[in-house]
Amino acid sequence: MPPRSRGEPRWRPALEALLLLLLRTLACLWPMPLPVPGGPAEPCGAAAGGAGAPPLWAVELRVPEGASEAALDRQAEELAAAAGLVNVGRIGELRGHYLLGGRGEGPRAAEAVLARHAGVRWHARQRLLKRAKRSLHFNDPKFPQQWHLSNRKSPGMDINVTGVWERNVTGHGVTVVVVDDGVEHTIKDIQPNYSPEGSYDLNSNDPDPMPHPDEENGNHHGTRCAGEIAAVSNNSFCAVGVAYGSRIAGIRVLDGPLTDSMEAVAFNKHYQINDIYSCSWGPDDDGKTVDGPHQLGKAALQHGVIAGRRGFGSIFVVASGNGGQHNDNCNYDGYANSIYTVTIGAVDEMGYMPFYAEECASMLAVTFSGGDKLMRSIATTDWDLQRGTTGCTEGHTGTSAAAPLAAGMIALMLQVRPCLTWRDVQHIIVFTATKYEDHRAQWDTNQAGLSHSHQHGFGLLNAWRLVNAAKVWESVPYLASYVSPVLKENRVIPLEPRRLEVTWNVTEADLDLSGMRTLEHVAVTVSITHPRRGNLEIRLLCPSGMESLIGTARSMDSDPNGFVDWTFSTVRCWGEEAQGTYRLVIHDVGDEALRAGVLLEWQLALYGSSWSLAGIKVRQRLLEEAMSGRFLDAGFSLPCPPGLKVPEQEPYAIPANTLKTLMLLGCLAVFWTIYYTLEVFLSHNKGAFDLTSCRSTQACLWFSKRRAPSSLEDGTEMEETIPLYVEEDVEVETETEQLQAGLGGQEGLKSTWGCPDPGQGEAC
Repeated sequence: MPPRSRGEPRWRPALEALLLLLLRTLACLWPMPLPVPGGPAEPCGAAAGGAGAPPLWAVELRVPEGASEAALDRQAEELAAAAGLVNVGRIGELRGHYLLGGRGEGPRAAEAVLARHAGVRWHARQRLLKRAKRSLHFNDPKFPQQWHLSNRKSPGMDINVTGVWERNVTGHGVTVVVVDDGVEHTIKDIQPNYSPEGSYDLNSNDPDPMPHPDEENGNHHGTRCAGEIAAVSNNSFCAVGVAYGSRIAGIRVLDGPLTDSMEAVAFNKHYQINDIYSCSWGPDDDGKTVDGPHQLGKAALQHGVIAGRRGFGSIFVVASGNGGQHNDNCNYDGYANSIYTVTIGAVDEMGYMPFYAEECASMLAVTFSGGDKLMRSIATTDWDLQRGTTGCTEGHTGTSAAAPLAAGMIALMLQVRPCLTWRDVQHIIVFTATKYEDHRAQWDTNQAGLSHSHQHGFGLLNAWRLVNAAKVWESVPYLASYVSPVLKENRVIPLEPRRLEVTWNVTEADLDLSGMRTLEHVAVTVSITHPRRGNLEIRLLCPSGMESLIGTARSMDSDPNGFVDWTFSTVRCWGEEAQGTYRLVIHDVGDEALRAGVLLEWQLALYGSSWSLAGIKVRQRLLEEAMSGRFLDAGFSLPCPPGLKVPEQEPYAIPANTLKTLMLLGCLAVFWTIYYTLEVFLSHNKGAFDLTSCRSTQACLWFSKRRAPSSLEDGTEMEETIPLYVEEDVEVETETEQLQAGLGGQEGLKSTWGCPDPGQGEAC
């Protein structure tokens, strides 16, 4: 210890030691190195290699023009020797960049040499960096049961979404609205992602879509669907949504009488806020119903794809239906066979078609749901508004559970490419859906090389493939269409094995006006009479020979009215050439005892684009090249056009709690106004109630002229003695002037006003 000088306080060395210890402690905690007197710059081992490891410097040399790699290596060796360091070697493939390590000498000396050396362009002391692995760990208790998101029991039988999440694609910036029986938006899994701006209650005509408890405890449907899409992650509650970064809205429309106009409003409600409409409902799945959107609903669907989402088009996702056990077919569902919707079917955990699932030629794809009792169902958010409900369930099933999963995957697509049109989404689904082996399904490959089955559409949805394809997708050409004239037939439909076949040839000249070359949707509208509609089986063959079973026989359908302008559709000819002969084939599989049916008329409608068949195949190859994820990893994305600036017509939706608060404040304001008015009125007319001062005095002359003779004595007829100043009272003013004159002017009025005895004079 150095000797203490004369006069130096005894406590000073201890204070200096304490200060030095404090500085060293701060140097360990502070993110930047602090200068510690008499010690190393980094006492905490913050240099690369940890505590006690020799320091390292990254150095960029000034590279002479034409210098070889050997010359640069020699230059690095000379620099290391000058700084008392060791040349560890070149850093990766970076030319002129080297890593120099310490040999035990003080790092300050090396730092000084590197800082002033003429051959050093840049240098930096290497420090330990803190990085975290981007693996997925959710604390939501039901996530391990969400096999449809990550299936460890049957690898590959899930939607393949975790790789997308790891790249921070979670649906951010996209709003999905669940059109259903309401959404319990206050529940923990929904509330942080809830969008009041996109919500509405059409059953109660207010902005709050909260479901209402019912006797059957059945109004949980919409909340379950919403949880599948956007349940919040890592909140230690229930489950995780497919697009857990998206916004979720609700339109309550199924909990009451439903009309065509209400459907139309629902399909276009807040359509500049809501991007995707998830609809897990439709007509009765009883195997005998033929129904769909009526005139207004059809118009709203068409308007939505034209004007919704700033002109890119609202995305309508619909469930194919749960009437499989009744041999129902989703082509008898007008929502499922519309060209404006994305029709989604269901498969169970093993990839098989469940007992409830319907098949049809208009189905685009399938995704996972529950199956029979031995199969796991979907774990998702549930409502907790009734006894026995906890806000979580593992029993969501049916195609009602499949459609929201598809809506969530489309939300992931729109995050990486918001300008995808409604037809872009359909094309990407068609090109990326995965065909797989199912012994119960029959797959057919069309002219464009696309495989489709009536049971599974174009295959299983795969989130990884959808998002990577969306990243590099260029919009399809404009929608082209061709509609034939109404073809009058009036031809009898014979019993099997005979059949009725009618044809229509579409020529190149027919397609020239629209520019159509390849197909997307093909629709056929028929009018048929038959005593038992369910006996009919209807097929459509495209020019390539691709066959679609557009109308199946249904044993439970005994309707005697046949079909009246009913439209069937198919997507099985997607990508094929539009030109050629189309054949409509009708079978009657019924009883000879019934009279024969008659095809009255039919009409063919084609929808497609100007893409050539060769161009479609090139597009398919480009998409397959993107499946490696290199464009997603690189952050590459094609630029998006701005879209139409369509103002939202609806005002901002005020939440129900805010409305209640405003109503309460309004009531308080009304009561306060009434109270204040009465107080002012009574204060202004206080003298009018002081009847004891109005006995035979001139001060009360103006009251006495208005009352009956006995009113002052017995207190009756009070209403006649109190003047109400509703308007200017001329009579009162006249009486007041007379009173002032009778009292001898203003002075008399001041001296006697209100006195019980006028004779008192100034004493009063």
